[in-house]
Amino acid sequence: MLTAQRQQLIKDELSSQGRVYARDLAQRFGLSEDTLRRDLRKLAAAGICQRVYGGAVAPDAGPLHQRHQHLSDEKQRLAAAAVQLITPGQTILIDAGSTNTAIARALPADMDLTLITNAPDIATIVAGRGDMRLIVLGGVFDPQTGACMGPTTRAEVASLRADLFFLGSCGVSAAQGVTAFDAETAALKQAMHAASDQVVIVATSDKLGTAAPFRVLPAADIATLVIGEDAPGAAALAALGVPCVTAL
Repeated sequence: MLTAQRQQLIKDELSSQGRVYARDLAQRFGLSEDTLRRDLRKLAAAGICQRVYGGAVAPDAGPLHQRHQHLSDEKQRLAAAAVQLITPGQTILIDAGSTNTAIARALPADMDLTLITNAPDIATIVAGRGDMRLIVLGGVFDPQTGACMGPTTRAEVASLRADLFFLGSCGVSAAQGVTAFDAETAALKQAMHAASDQVVIVATSDKLGTAAPFRVLPAADIATLVIGEDAPGAAALAALGVPCVTAL
């Protein structure tokens, strides 16, 4: 099989499944894992995927409207399950991310909530609601993540307190915990975690069982993990004692 053909098959699987594993690809193509890792490095350099431990995932970058379309039905189901964890009167912190945007859209009415976010698109969704107090964190806006980030954002979040923190994860695994693709993102998520009583992670299937390069927090710090049915890697996380909620 020609390299171009092989890489096209990898791109097709990334598009349909959201992730690939170097070991599985090597077995399928009858090639060494080193060869497949080289393929994944080339695809990552071209912006087609992002490398994670053991393989690669579909890129969590580009315009927000494109990320919202990726696994959109699954995100809506997960969001509907996630908002059931909220109780009236709480202060909730919602991190940036397309899954968390779906959570913002699913927030129930008349619960007297205070919402803190660093994501302008999430703020826009709830801005017109009269049943919610909105606090928008400042900082430098990053169009790739859709988030305000940097020292200003970290300082502002450190002065606040949240009951629940919906953390946008780049990867979640039993061995590596919650991870991010860059140091700045990881630092902000850690600051948000420190300012919150409980962290909730709502993870699409392409994020589970994967690990990005920068650690945010260990799996044991997750108060609740919201996942889909037959989610890969969920059993290992549950074995660590991570409470899991399955969205039907």
